[in-house]
Amino acid sequence: MKTISAVLVLFIHVLTAQIPKTIAYQGIVTDANGTAKSDGSYTFTFRLFDVASGGTALWTESNKLIAVEGGLFNTALGDQTSFPPTITFDQPYWLDIQVDGEQLSDRVALLSVPYSIRAVRADTTLIVISPEEAPYGSLIKAQFLKVINPSGRAADFTTEGGGSDALSVYNNGTGNAAQFTQGQPNASSPAVNIVNNGVGEALYLVTNENTNSDPVIYAMTYGTGYAGYFDGDIYTTGSYQNSDIRWKHKIKPLGDPLNIVLSLRGVQFEWNRDVYPERNFNTGKQYGFIAQEVEKLLPEMVRDDRDGFKAVDYQKMTAFLVEAIKEQQAQFEELKAAVSALQAQSALAFKESN
Repeated sequence: MKTISAVLVLFIHVLTAQIPKTIAYQGIVTDANGTAKSDGSYTFTFRLFDVASGGTALWTESNKLIAVEGGLFNTALGDQTSFPPTITFDQPYWLDIQVDGEQLSDRVALLSVPYSIRAVRADTTLIVISPEEAPYGSLIKAQFLKVINPSGRAADFTTEGGGSDALSVYNNGTGNAAQFTQGQPNASSPAVNIVNNGVGEALYLVTNENTNSDPVIYAMTYGTGYAGYFDGDIYTTGSYQNSDIRWKHKIKPLGDPLNIVLSLRGVQFEWNRDVYPERNFNTGKQYGFIAQEVEKLLPEMVRDDRDGFKAVDYQKMTAFLVEAIKEQQAQFEELKAAVSALQAQSALAFKESN
């Protein structure tokens, strides 16, 4: 076989939505005189380098049997041997071709179209992934990333190796590290849904800087719903509620707190787990109030959720308990003073009678 002197390279398209990523490649095989090779099947070997000559092959696809007709051949680079992650298509590359063991005189520089593979790894541009997900195992590095899906899940972050984060969000500036918005005003689905089927935490948030006075979680709602909703127990080493006098006005003492407390009925109960298994209620004995009973006495301490079920603000109950104890203590002091007065009168009468 004579030395092949020229190959016409036409990069048609790049398939990036599936693995492996492939580059459509077309060329013409000729001899040294420019005569097209005879029709038939030839064995091709393709190698990719980051230098025009010398160096070490970064990728090799060997012994590809390709049909040649009129000197023209078509193939897909990477359909037999995938491009490794180290080939990121963010720098110049050269293609080395052998046909039936004979080497081309020069390597062929890749043209611009294959560099669209880099689009899934862009450093500074806005990336929009819609509606297909990024290639499995691909690196998405961007200054701006927008994931859109017209229906269903827009993004799914999964770690299968264990010991690593499925998603880590860092912010070195002054803005939010992450913001989640439910864009539909009448939608009932949450903006964030975190599910953990393992034994660890579904959500674990930490502020590493011990001088940071900002909250680890800041939740605010402008609607009538809750800023936070938890089906299950909450464990904490401390809890505070806003109570600064500068935020309050029309301050008045509680009216008749003792009678209100005496009218409340504390009960022992068990959650109706059979009827409401989706609520994941605790088992065993529970203690508390009945919301409908509290609502008759203190309607401001009871509210309905979106499904119409009632909840009690137990924390606000503390104010009534404190004032009820103080009122009861005042009554006790009056009785104590009255008893002391009676005892003094009795002692004086006994003394005078003797």
